Amino acid sequence: MTEHLRRNTRFDGTAISVLGARLHHLSESDREAMRHLNVVHRFVGRRRALIAEGEVIGRVRILCKGWATRSRRLDNERRQILDFVLPGDIIGLHVDAAGASICDVDALTACEVGEVSLDALERVAMQNSGVAAGLRHYMARQLTQANDQILRLGRMSAYERLCSLLLEVYDRQRPLAMTAGAVDFPITQTTVADMLGLSVVHVNRQVMRLRREGLVTLDRRQLVIHDPEKLAQVACHRDRGFSRRPSLFMAAE
Repeated sequence: MTEHLRRNTRFDGTAISVLGARLHHLSESDREAMRHLNVVHRFVGRRRALIAEGEVIGRVRILCKGWATRSRRLDNERRQILDFVLPGDIIGLHVDAAGASICDVDALTACEVGEVSLDALERVAMQNSGVAAGLRHYMARQLTQANDQILRLGRMSAYERLCSLLLEVYDRQRPLAMTAGAVDFPITQTTVADMLGLSVVHVNRQVMRLRREGLVTLDRRQLVIHDPEKLAQVACHRDRGFSRRPSLFMAAE
């Protein structure tokens, strides 16, 4: 992994704010506890590895800026992207019984991450019920996304797969979107093909269809969905409430 800058610091405002966008249950006392975590900040170049499959995880990474992918590689020619990692997401929680990563995590764009001791984060969660509830809520969302990906790959047409993926990317970014209706989309059609299990040619056909129908505006950096209801109908999409806090996780322990 190429590191352009490394520095030790306390859990600073940038890292806690992006994590807070994902862990909705943090009170001020929870945030204060997390500010005492020691963090190593790293800047990682595009296409560099953040975590390798089989790596034993001792430190988790908080993605502060940029995008990454979680993937499994079958051989030099074939890989399956499992999920996109967005700012505020935690990298390093997808592990097997031995605590080793079950997938590769690679920088899709240039990234900034804050590395935190897994043991230290677990101690903070044990001592602060809001942090524990937030982490449970976060992992529940991760499971929901994995189930949606299984449905896409197993039963949807190519057109439905693309509509479903675009809506998921859109929904996950809505709380952070700076422009109404527009979200970041630094994803090539090759990457979309690896996510949806399709050829690049097939992905291109579906993108052109969506453009002809006037449902989306899509370029290398930005996605605008003009008719979310229509896309949701096509893909049998359900609002997963990524910006809401289910009551199941609100009770203090």
